[in-house]
Order: sequence, then structure tokens, then C-alpha cells
Amino acid sequence: MPQLPNVAFKRRLDDVPANPATPKGVNLEEFINLLPLIMRLRRYTRQERKAGRIPAIDLTQGVNPGPIMGVPAGGIGGGSITRGWQGDFARWNMQAGMVRHNTTRANQFSVRVKRPDGKARVRVMNPGEPESGSLTGWNWGLRADRATYFGLFPRAWSTYHDPDPKMTLTCRQISPVIPHNYRESATPAVSFVWTLENTGEDEAEVSVMFTFQNGAGDLDNDRAGGHHNAAFRVAQEGGDLVGVELHHILRQPKPLEEGQSLDQRAHYEDQLSYALAVQESEGVSASYRSRFVTSSSGMDVWNDFRQRGTLPDKDDQRPAAEGMSIGAAVCATVTVPPGESREIVFGLAWDMPLARFASGDAWYRRYTRFYGREGKAAQDIVKDAILNYADWETQIEAWQVPILENPDLPDWYKAALFNELYYIVDGGTVWTDGREGEEPPAEEDFGHFAYLEGHEYRLYNTYDVHFYASFALAMLWPEIELSLQRDVAATIDWEDDDERLMLLSNQQAPRKRRGAIPHDLGAPTENPWELINAYVFRDTGVWKDLNCKFVLQVYRDFVVTGRRDFLEELWPVAQKAIDYLRPFDSDDDGLIENDGADQTYDTWTVYGPSAYTGGLWLASLSAMSKMAEELGDEEQATAYREQFERAAAAYDQALWNGDYYDYDASGKKTSTTIMADQIAGHWYAQACGIESGVPEENARSVYEHIQEFNVGLFEQGEMGAVNGMLPNGKVDVREMQPQEVWPGVTYGLAAGMLHAGMDDAAWETAKGVVDMTYGELGLWYQTPEAWIFTGEYRSLGYMRPLAIWAMQWALEQRQTKEG
Repeated sequence: MPQLPNVAFKRRLDDVPANPATPKGVNLEEFINLLPLIMRLRRYTRQERKAGRIPAIDLTQGVNPGPIMGVPAGGIGGGSITRGWQGDFARWNMQAGMVRHNTTRANQFSVRVKRPDGKARVRVMNPGEPESGSLTGWNWGLRADRATYFGLFPRAWSTYHDPDPKMTLTCRQISPVIPHNYRESATPAVSFVWTLENTGEDEAEVSVMFTFQNGAGDLDNDRAGGHHNAAFRVAQEGGDLVGVELHHILRQPKPLEEGQSLDQRAHYEDQLSYALAVQESEGVSASYRSRFVTSSSGMDVWNDFRQRGTLPDKDDQRPAAEGMSIGAAVCATVTVPPGESREIVFGLAWDMPLARFASGDAWYRRYTRFYGREGKAAQDIVKDAILNYADWETQIEAWQVPILENPDLPDWYKAALFNELYYIVDGGTVWTDGREGEEPPAEEDFGHFAYLEGHEYRLYNTYDVHFYASFALAMLWPEIELSLQRDVAATIDWEDDDERLMLLSNQQAPRKRRGAIPHDLGAPTENPWELINAYVFRDTGVWKDLNCKFVLQVYRDFVVTGRRDFLEELWPVAQKAIDYLRPFDSDDDGLIENDGADQTYDTWTVYGPSAYTGGLWLASLSAMSKMAEELGDEEQATAYREQFERAAAAYDQALWNGDYYDYDASGKKTSTTIMADQIAGHWYAQACGIESGVPEENARSVYEHIQEFNVGLFEQGEMGAVNGMLPNGKVDVREMQPQEVWPGVTYGLAAGMLHAGMDDAAWETAKGVVDMTYGELGLWYQTPEAWIFTGEYRSLGYMRPLAIWAMQWALEQRQTKEG
């Protein structure tokens, strides 16, 4: 067995945070100020639900599952299930883009240990108990103080010294998420390898049972009836695979037809099959029960397991009645001599070929390229999970060990670096391989990839946020990143004059303007890739950061991949993106200006030249010059270079105050706010190895002031960098977003510090975010967009914290330069 990691998220099961984070509320003053917005939000939400749609963003309902999450199970884009640190299967994403927070109590591992004295100790390996009255016949009550969880994505380890204190039990969870691997990484499966170590003086007969409900995290559908299970046995060299396939009907509502009421709507019934299995091997025998009622006491399956340590090999394929939920169980039994250990390998797989969106449009998932589109592959997938897990681990360790064994990196950073990748799998992620009803795409086609802005903000590939998160994809799965970029580029000339009310500005605006990079590529609540810009809060057609960020990411992706063909393909789109922004330079000084909250900080108003947007504009002009130079267009390279130099002079004159860059040049009271993200353009330019327009000495001064004010003077430097700090050392509280810490921005800031050689400042800055996420606030594997000084959060489970990989890029670039 691979050793327990020295570096990981580690927590004993009784170590539950005393005061975990909760959703951010609204005080009376804020409520009064926000009342018009609240009324518009409620009206929008009612209208969407009346039309039979789930709102893409519903700010009226904050998600608060509590500190229960763990490393998610599954590959990229085929659906995911999060198994929490205490053993709960607590978060589900089977329906494309719709993340459900529901704990299914029937989904458990249970252990029975019997020694020669005849007494059997039996336990559900979970310290919790069911709340609904179901499964009350099971032996709950695991000693939480005798169990510890270790998480290092894409693996997790749970160690137990209960129910038998002389038996050390370790459950190792492995998902096939492997960098630069575009086949296994798409596999919708997880392996659970149980190592049973007998530290006692007598042999022990040990049985491990895996129970799983025929469901998808939706209690209503789980009890809607019609689901059924069937046992299977697959002959295999080294030992048969014994398991149960659970055939689930995933009902999704069809769009309302004209004149149709909600209770009259029809449903799609898409295929979803699970397979849970265990392998027999020398000394390991397997048994099963294909059906038991999970909405009952569960005594039938439990009595068999408790009394005999085996199941009756009963294959009951009767469909579930309406109002009933059913599950299946597989069990393995082995005798472990004293001082020795044995291993049992379980697998869980699911096969849901179609990712269907609310519009009714459906796409085949990436894994179907290798397993077929028919929905009959669950057994083949679970077989691969059981037979290939060792190879997966070898590849995972080859990737992780060089970082984990680097003595120059803090352990907390190493653990967070890998654990934040949970979002690649568990971000409502979809990875496609052709549309329903069409032929499969060419072999070299990597399909469409989409991940949500956040579990609560159901917008796909939100581009102003992907700017931060994209380092993870560019470094680890560059073909996915390039595919996403091509999808964004394809929309540059799209125009959609559909006027919608923008909820924050209370103004009408068209859905998409020609030449504007989109805010997002649509929502699962509509029709992604076809109906883009699902965001309805402001007119993103006049945002100033999106087009700049497109240019910078195109060049960054070229730097990372060296793909000149990609650069040639997107160069014309980059030119259009820059040209679109030129009219926003109203005084013709070369620098574009802001006019409100017209960038990723969409509730933080900014006017005139600004540090954030102006810096992105400078960096994008620098990147354009470099791209033209790379493509051999010296005339264009010179032209962009001259524009860059002119804009840089205007930027310095308007905003540099001798210590840092002013928030903006409007002359308002908040103009001198110290913004944590003020030189994001400089950070990106450094990451690309190009000029930024910010002199090195200015950058160091900026970082020193941010470290002193935004980090050090905010909650003793223990919560990350607050977005906005006044020069008097007080937080800028005049608007919402300057009061917040954005973990993803803090990681980007730390990356910039690393590029500047300010390592101590970088580690101090990033550590506050890591300590909050994986410690006091209990936000592991659900890092939010923001929190405030009280620990209250906004938008749980968010894309931007993947920016921690920008720190790793900075470190690796340094290593490359140093040889």
C-alpha cells in the first residue's frame, strides 16, 4: 500500500470546526440600500421559475452544507460525487451543471471483525447517524476519535481503529485525474482500496460491505419509482468481479410548451447506470444483495452482514415502487493472520452518456469516445477502476512526488495546491464528445469543456474569473484550455440584440455585442455554447477587462504550450478584441477608461483611468506586440509597441502616487484605496515574460504596501488580502466587494510576489487563505469566491481559487530560468 501522505489535508473525524463559516447575510443598513436590487432579484427569480427554469444565479438562497466535504470521486466531465471527510456521499453532479448538496445515508462502507472468541464487532464507518428514521437498524456510532481523514486530490485516505482497536483499517480512494492524460482522466469512476492490518495476537475474519442507493442526490427522483438493480459476475484473471448494476431513470423536466403549466410538463428520462463491484482474489470471497429498501430500517441487509459477514447472493431485479428508494450491497470477506495485512479492492462507476441541459439540448460526454454511447458501459468502467487503479496511482505519484518532496516549499502550500484542483472535477464540469444525434467528432477533436463559475453561480466558463483559474488547465490539461479558448474566440462576431433587464444597473442591455468577448458561454439552465452571456446583472458588452483578458490568456497559452498554430488561429480574434476597446479611450491618451462597475469587480464602481483595468490594458498591448513579432509582422509589432508606450506614460501620470497605483483617477473619496489586485496586468505580463508598463521598483513598492495594509492590517494577517484598504489602515467599507477577501485574487497576488522575488511576502499572503479554507472556516473542497472578517462567505464552491496554480507557474518559471 502506498504510504499515508506526509503532506495532505488531515483531520481527525471528531475535530469538527466549532464556528464554521456561514453564508453572508445582509444587515439592516445594507438591506435598505439594496432593497431595489432585492426586489428585482425576487421578481427575476419568480419569473424564471414560473417559466419552468431554474435561475442561473439565485442570490435569495445561500447554500450552507457545513464543513462536510472531502475529495470528490470521478474523472473530468463525466459527473462527480463528493465523499465527505467523515464518510458521507454529500455532493452530486450527475445532471449537467446542477450541483446538489444532499447526503445519501445509504451510501456507506461498513466493517465486521470477528476473532476466535466468537464476538463480532460491526460498525458503519461513519460517525453520523441517519436523520430521517431510515436505516435505523444499522450499527451506527463509529468512534470519531479513532478515525482520521487525509485528503490530497485526487486521492484520499481514511484510517480507522474502530470497531476493533487491534485492527488498523485504511480506505484509500483513487480517481483517475492525471495531467496530460485525456483518456483515463475522463473516466467516471473511483477505486476504494481497503487495507486491513491485524495488529492483534489472533487471526481475524474481516468483512467489508459497500452499500449504495440507486439515486443521484435528488430525494424526489430517487423515490419516483421505476429504478431497478441487477447483479453481475465477470470472470477475470486474478479473481472474478462481483457486483451490482443500478439502473436509474434520471428525470429532467422538458421546456414548457406554450400554454402549459408546471404540473403538465413532460420529462426526459435519460440513462444513468451505476456499477459497484469488488474483486475476489486469493483468500477473498465476495457476495452481494442486489436490492434492499433504503427508505426502510435496512434490517434485511444488515442482519445478513452482522450475523454472517456475508450477503446471500440474492438477485432481486424488481423495480422500486413509487415513494420507495432502493439500494444494493456488495461484500468481501477475508481472514487476516496476526501481524499481517490483506487488501480488498472495490470500484464504483457510473455511465450517463448524455449531458442534457434545460433547453433539451444534449451532448455526449468525453468518456463515451472510449466506452461507447449506448449507456451499457458501467460494468466495463468499474472493471477498469478495479484492475487499473495501481497504474493510475503510479501516474499520479509521478506527477505529485517532485512537488511534495521539494524542501523549499511549505507543506501547507503543497497540500492546497493539489486539493484546490477538486474544482476541475467537481465544478459542475462537462466535457463533451459530440452532440446528440450527430456522428462522433474527429479523433484530434477535444470537444467542448465547461465548468461553472461557482456551485451557486451557474454560469459556464465565466471568462473574467477563468483568467485567474486558467493556469491549472493551461499547465495540466493544455488541450482542454486551448479548446475552451477556441470556443470563446468563436463568439467574437456574434451579436444578439435580445434586450434584458440588468439587475444591478436596472438598465436594459443587449445579450451580446459584436466584438465583445462574452462574460460566459451560457448556463446549464439554458443552452451552453449556443446561448451565451447568461449573466444578467450588468451589461458586460461595455466591460473593460474581458477583451484584455482574452488577449493575455491567448499569449499565456502560447507561452505555456509553444503552439504556434494556436497563436496563428487566434491572432485575428485578438486584434478584434483590442480594436473593440479603443473607443473607451475618450481623451485619446492611449489609456482606456472605466465608467462604473465594468469589470470583474461588478459591485465596486470605478471611473476614469484605473489601476486594475489600465494595467490589464497595458499588458494586453504588450502581448499584442509580442504576438505580432512572433508571427513575423514587424509593422504591427511596432504599432502595438508604440501604443503600449503611450498608454504606459498616461497610466503612470494618472495613477502612480509614489507608493502604489491609485484605485482610479476620478478624484472621489475612494480613489486612493489600496486595491489588492491593482497590478494584475503586471502579474500576467511577468507570467508571460513580457513588459507590463509597471517598473520593477514600482511593483515592489505596490506589493510591499499591499502586504502591509491589505494583508497585515486586516485581521492580523490571518485571512488573506482584503480587496480594498484605505491609506489610513481601515477597510474600504463604502461598497460590498472592497470589504471582501477573494481567495483566488489572493493567490494571484502571491504569484505576482513570487515573480518579483518576494517569497516571504508571497507565502505570508497565501497562507492566510489556506489556513481559513482548511482550518477555522471549514471550507475545504468548497472554497468560496469571498469571505469577510466575520468568516461569512459568498458563493460557495468557486472557480477562481484555482489561481493557486499561478503560484506554481511562477515557481517553475524561476526554476527554468535558473537552469
